[in-house]
Amino acid sequence: MITKMIWPDAGKLSEAAAHFFVLHAQKAIEKNGRFVVALSGGSTPKTFLEILATPAFSKNVDWKKVFFFWSDERFVPLTDKESNYKMAWDSLLSKVPVPKKNIFATPVKGAAKDCAKQYETSLKAFFGGKTPAFDWLMLGMGDDGHTASLFPGTDILQENKRLVKEVWVESKQTWRISFTYPLINKAKQVVLLVAGSNKAPVLKTVFAKKAKAVYPVQGVNPKTSPLWLVDEAAVNF
Repeated sequence: MITKMIWPDAGKLSEAAAHFFVLHAQKAIEKNGRFVVALSGGSTPKTFLEILATPAFSKNVDWKKVFFFWSDERFVPLTDKESNYKMAWDSLLSKVPVPKKNIFATPVKGAAKDCAKQYETSLKAFFGGKTPAFDWLMLGMGDDGHTASLFPGTDILQENKRLVKEVWVESKQTWRISFTYPLINKAKQVVLLVAGSNKAPVLKTVFAKKAKAVYPVQGVNPKTSPLWLVDEAAVNF
Protein backbone atom coordinates (compact mmCIF):
# COMPACT_ATOMS: atom_id res chain seq x y z
CA MET A 1 0.00 0.00 0.00
CA ILE A 2 1.21 3.49 -0.87
CA THR A 3 0.23 6.78 0.77
CA LYS A 4 0.92 9.76 -1.45
CA MET A 5 0.39 13.48 -1.06
CA ILE A 6 0.70 15.80 -4.04
CA TRP A 7 1.95 19.37 -3.65
CA PRO A 8 2.11 22.20 -6.21
CA ASP A 9 5.90 22.35 -6.41
CA ALA A 10 9.15 21.25 -4.76
CA GLY A 11 9.06 24.16 -2.32
CA LYS A 12 5.59 23.33 -0.99
CA LEU A 13 6.52 19.65 -0.89
CA SER A 14 9.61 20.40 1.19
CA GLU A 15 7.65 22.63 3.55
CA ALA A 16 5.13 19.83 4.07
CA ALA A 17 7.99 17.43 4.81
CA ALA A 18 9.28 19.85 7.46
CA HIS A 19 5.85 19.90 9.10
CA PHE A 20 5.76 16.09 9.17
CA PHE A 21 9.30 15.94 10.56
CA VAL A 22 8.41 18.22 13.48
CA LEU A 23 5.22 16.29 14.20
CA HIS A 24 6.98 12.90 14.14
CA ALA A 25 9.85 14.24 16.25
CA GLN A 26 7.53 15.50 18.96
CA LYS A 27 5.56 12.25 19.07
CA ALA A 28 8.66 10.02 19.13
CA ILE A 29 10.39 12.06 21.82
CA GLU A 30 7.26 12.08 23.96
CA LYS A 31 6.91 8.32 23.61
CA ASN A 32 10.52 7.08 23.58
CA GLY A 33 12.67 10.02 24.65
CA ARG A 34 14.43 10.28 21.29
CA PHE A 35 13.90 10.64 17.54
CA VAL A 36 16.22 8.61 15.32
CA VAL A 37 16.50 9.79 11.74
CA ALA A 38 18.18 8.66 8.53
CA LEU A 39 18.76 11.36 5.92
CA SER A 40 19.42 11.15 2.21
CA GLY A 41 21.08 13.36 -0.37
CA GLY A 42 19.63 15.11 -3.40
CA SER A 43 18.21 18.50 -4.35
CA THR A 44 14.71 17.97 -2.94
CA PRO A 45 15.97 16.76 0.48
CA LYS A 46 18.32 19.77 0.51
CA THR A 47 15.40 22.18 0.22
CA PHE A 48 13.56 20.29 2.97
CA LEU A 49 16.57 20.56 5.31
CA GLU A 50 16.96 24.28 4.61
CA ILE A 51 13.31 24.90 5.48
CA LEU A 52 13.58 22.73 8.60
CA ALA A 53 16.51 24.88 9.75
CA THR A 54 14.43 28.06 9.75
CA PRO A 55 13.23 29.26 13.19
CA ALA A 56 9.57 28.63 12.34
CA PHE A 57 10.29 24.89 12.33
CA SER A 58 13.53 24.40 14.26
CA LYS A 59 12.24 26.03 17.44
CA ASN A 60 9.64 23.25 17.71
CA VAL A 61 12.18 20.43 17.85
CA ASP A 62 14.14 19.28 20.90
CA TRP A 63 17.38 18.80 18.96
CA LYS A 64 19.25 17.31 21.91
CA LYS A 65 17.06 14.25 21.52
CA VAL A 66 17.38 13.86 17.75
CA PHE A 67 19.95 11.43 16.29
CA PHE A 68 21.11 11.49 12.67
CA PHE A 69 22.33 8.76 10.34
CA TRP A 70 22.50 8.59 6.54
CA SER A 71 20.65 6.10 4.34
CA ASP A 72 23.47 6.33 1.81
CA GLU A 73 26.69 8.20 1.22
CA ARG A 74 28.97 8.93 -1.68
CA PHE A 75 32.43 7.54 -1.05
CA VAL A 76 34.16 10.92 -0.88
CA PRO A 77 35.61 12.91 2.04
CA LEU A 78 32.96 14.40 4.30
CA THR A 79 34.21 17.85 3.31
CA ASP A 80 33.64 17.16 -0.40
CA LYS A 81 30.83 19.07 -2.12
CA GLU A 82 29.39 15.72 -3.28
CA SER A 83 29.07 14.42 0.30
CA ASN A 84 25.53 13.87 1.58
CA TYR A 85 26.84 14.56 5.08
CA LYS A 86 28.25 17.95 4.01
CA MET A 87 24.96 18.87 2.36
CA ALA A 88 23.06 18.07 5.56
CA TRP A 89 25.65 19.88 7.70
CA ASP A 90 25.54 23.02 5.59
CA SER A 91 21.75 23.00 5.21
CA LEU A 92 20.61 22.01 8.70
CA LEU A 93 22.99 20.52 11.25
CA SER A 94 25.28 23.53 11.53
CA LYS A 95 22.25 25.77 12.12
CA VAL A 96 20.46 23.94 14.93
CA PRO A 97 21.63 22.96 18.44
CA VAL A 98 22.03 19.23 17.80
CA PRO A 99 24.94 17.75 19.83
CA LYS A 100 27.79 16.45 17.68
CA LYS A 101 27.61 13.14 19.54
CA ASN A 102 24.13 12.71 18.04
CA ILE A 103 25.48 12.81 14.48
CA PHE A 104 26.65 9.53 12.98
CA ALA A 105 28.32 10.26 9.66
CA THR A 106 29.13 7.36 7.35
CA PRO A 107 32.81 6.31 7.54
CA VAL A 108 34.60 7.12 4.28
CA LYS A 109 38.27 6.46 5.11
CA GLY A 110 39.86 3.24 3.89
CA ALA A 111 38.14 0.61 1.76
CA ALA A 112 34.44 1.01 1.01
CA LYS A 113 33.78 -2.57 2.17
CA ASP A 114 35.35 -1.90 5.58
CA CYS A 115 33.52 1.40 5.97
CA ALA A 116 30.17 -0.26 5.27
CA LYS A 117 30.88 -2.88 7.95
CA GLN A 118 31.91 -0.16 10.41
CA TYR A 119 28.68 1.72 9.84
CA GLU A 120 26.59 -1.40 10.29
CA THR A 121 28.42 -2.16 13.54
CA SER A 122 27.82 1.36 14.86
CA LEU A 123 24.15 1.10 13.94
CA LYS A 124 23.72 -2.14 15.85
CA ALA A 125 25.56 -0.70 18.84
CA PHE A 126 23.37 2.40 18.86
CA PHE A 127 20.19 0.32 18.89
CA GLY A 128 21.53 -1.85 21.69
CA GLY A 129 21.60 -5.11 19.82
CA LYS A 130 17.99 -4.80 18.71
CA THR A 131 17.06 -4.78 15.05
CA PRO A 132 17.58 -1.16 14.00
CA ALA A 133 14.29 0.59 13.28
CA PHE A 134 14.47 4.26 12.39
CA ASP A 135 11.68 6.57 13.50
CA TRP A 136 11.99 8.54 10.25
CA LEU A 137 13.89 7.29 7.22
CA MET A 138 14.01 9.78 4.37
CA LEU A 139 14.64 8.77 0.78
CA GLY A 140 14.71 10.42 -2.60
CA MET A 141 14.36 8.84 -6.02
CA GLY A 142 16.39 9.19 -9.21
CA ASP A 143 14.91 9.27 -12.68
CA ASP A 144 16.23 5.72 -13.13
CA GLY A 145 14.16 4.57 -10.16
CA HIS A 146 17.06 4.21 -7.72
CA THR A 147 16.67 5.15 -4.07
CA ALA A 148 19.40 5.49 -1.45
CA SER A 149 22.26 3.95 -3.50
CA LEU A 150 20.20 1.00 -4.67
CA PHE A 151 20.77 1.38 -8.40
CA PRO A 152 19.30 -0.77 -11.17
CA GLY A 153 21.41 -3.83 -11.96
CA THR A 154 23.60 -3.68 -8.84
CA ASP A 155 24.31 -6.67 -6.58
CA ILE A 156 23.11 -4.84 -3.47
CA LEU A 157 19.51 -5.30 -4.64
CA GLN A 158 19.75 -9.00 -3.76
CA GLU A 159 21.31 -8.44 -0.33
CA ASN A 160 19.06 -9.90 2.38
CA LYS A 161 21.37 -10.18 5.40
CA ARG A 162 23.60 -7.12 5.60
CA LEU A 163 22.07 -3.86 6.82
CA VAL A 164 24.68 -1.60 5.22
CA LYS A 165 26.72 -2.46 2.16
CA GLU A 166 29.16 -0.97 -0.29
CA VAL A 167 28.04 -0.77 -3.92
CA TRP A 168 29.95 0.02 -7.09
CA VAL A 169 27.90 2.31 -9.33
CA GLU A 170 29.18 1.67 -12.84
CA SER A 171 27.34 4.59 -14.42
CA LYS A 172 29.08 6.99 -12.05
CA GLN A 173 32.36 5.07 -11.75
CA THR A 174 32.37 5.32 -8.00
CA TRP A 175 31.73 3.45 -4.78
CA ARG A 176 28.84 4.30 -2.52
CA ILE A 177 27.69 3.02 0.86
CA SER A 178 24.02 2.32 1.31
CA PHE A 179 21.36 0.94 3.60
CA THR A 180 19.90 -2.27 2.20
CA TYR A 181 16.25 -3.28 1.91
CA PRO A 182 16.32 -5.27 5.19
CA LEU A 183 17.23 -2.10 7.09
CA ILE A 184 15.10 0.34 5.11
CA ASN A 185 12.00 -1.81 5.46
CA LYS A 186 12.33 -2.00 9.25
CA ALA A 187 11.80 1.75 9.58
CA LYS A 188 8.76 2.93 11.50
CA GLN A 189 8.18 5.61 8.87
CA VAL A 190 9.72 5.90 5.41
CA VAL A 191 9.24 9.25 3.69
CA LEU A 192 10.06 9.65 -0.01
CA LEU A 193 10.52 13.14 -1.43
CA VAL A 194 10.15 13.23 -5.21
CA ALA A 195 9.91 16.31 -7.42
CA GLY A 196 10.28 17.09 -11.11
CA SER A 197 8.78 16.01 -14.43
CA ASN A 198 11.79 13.74 -15.07
CA LYS A 199 10.47 11.45 -12.32
CA ALA A 200 7.01 11.05 -13.91
CA PRO A 201 7.78 7.97 -16.07
CA VAL A 202 8.99 6.02 -13.02
CA LEU A 203 6.14 7.15 -10.77
CA LYS A 204 3.60 6.13 -13.40
CA THR A 205 4.83 2.55 -12.93
CA VAL A 206 5.23 2.78 -9.15
CA PHE A 207 1.72 4.15 -8.59
CA ALA A 208 -0.01 1.79 -11.04
CA LYS A 209 -2.69 -0.40 -9.41
CA LYS A 210 -0.98 -3.62 -10.42
CA ALA A 211 2.57 -2.32 -10.52
CA LYS A 212 5.24 -4.74 -11.70
CA ALA A 213 8.56 -4.59 -9.85
CA VAL A 214 10.74 -2.77 -12.37
CA TYR A 215 12.64 -0.18 -10.34
CA PRO A 216 14.73 -0.45 -7.15
CA VAL A 217 12.48 2.03 -5.33
CA GLN A 218 9.69 -0.54 -5.54
CA GLY A 219 11.62 -2.69 -3.09
CA VAL A 220 10.83 -0.16 -0.36
CA ASN A 221 8.01 -1.97 1.45
CA PRO A 222 8.00 -1.29 5.19
CA LYS A 223 5.14 -2.56 7.36
CA THR A 224 3.90 0.99 7.83
CA SER A 225 2.80 2.42 4.51
CA PRO A 226 5.56 4.61 3.07
CA LEU A 227 4.63 8.26 2.69
CA TRP A 228 5.29 9.66 -0.78
CA LEU A 229 5.47 13.46 -0.91
CA VAL A 230 5.50 14.42 -4.59
CA ASP A 231 4.97 17.54 -6.63
CA GLU A 232 2.50 17.96 -9.47
CA ALA A 233 5.20 17.78 -12.13
CA ALA A 234 6.25 14.32 -10.95
CA VAL A 235 2.73 12.90 -11.32
CA ASN A 236 1.87 14.64 -14.58
CA PHE A 237 1.30 11.45 -16.58
